[in-house]
Amino acid sequence: MRVKSIMTANPVFIELPATRSYALELFRKYKVRSFPVVSKKEGRLVGVISIKNILLHPDEDQLAMLVRRDVPTVRPDDDLKKAVRRMLDSDYRRVIVVDKDGKVVGILTVGDILRRYLAKNKKLENVSIEPYYQRNVSVVWQGTPLKVALKALLLCNAMAIPVVDDDGNLVGMVDETDLLKDSEVVRVVKSTTLAVSSEEDWILESNPTLLFEKTELQLPKKPVKDIMNRDVVVATPHMSIYEVAQKMAERRIEQLPVIRGEGDLVGIVRDMDLIKVLLKR
Repeated sequence: MRVKSIMTANPVFIELPATRSYALELFRKYKVRSFPVVSKKEGRLVGVISIKNILLHPDEDQLAMLVRRDVPTVRPDDDLKKAVRRMLDSDYRRVIVVDKDGKVVGILTVGDILRRYLAKNKKLENVSIEPYYQRNVSVVWQGTPLKVALKALLLCNAMAIPVVDDDGNLVGMVDETDLLKDSEVVRVVKSTTLAVSSEEDWILESNPTLLFEKTELQLPKKPVKDIMNRDVVVATPHMSIYEVAQKMAERRIEQLPVIRGEGDLVGIVRDMDLIKVLLKR
């Protein structure tokens, strides 16, 4: 199967130079996680800008400083397996499809592969997710403050993280959009005490204070349980890739917690885990 058969053609992209506020308007309008970024003069690919990168760097207004430039690319006639390898090798959820001149003609995401191939391929009904789901899973307690939950999410490099109760049972999921949608960018005044020394190595006793203004992303002071998704779609260890892909496609989600019994969390299966099956066929 060729990349062009399932890619999204003629995607919306952002031209540089551009500002952070302009990009935020596009994210609100199209409700996507990232956009390709191209140079205005040549129209060639520069990189990709993500909503997470914009929200987590509120001090930077020039979009060029926030662009990820080492993004994987493929051509429209490349084999789908090549695109999957590029995604997995770079741990990146998308490849940008460019023509021979380096101009953007499409974008192929893990979600595209899942919805347009895995969820429609009945041959995968006999392939279990058992070898593909992750056993080492980061979790947060339902009473965890949102700021701490966001830190945990960033440290484990995930888009969503399971939430557990006092007994360690799964009670919800929280993703980056849940955490960031109620956030706000504020300007705060901070201070630092200066110690000034001379060549004779003495220190001024007055210790002057420097005041400076900084832009920060602030999250509401409430626990994860107040914003988490309680209607959790789950998988079990012996479900097929076809079944799980269909669940993800129907609910437009990228990962499912894997449970045994009543809420006994044993792992998590991501759409990026599922696409690995293409390399074994």
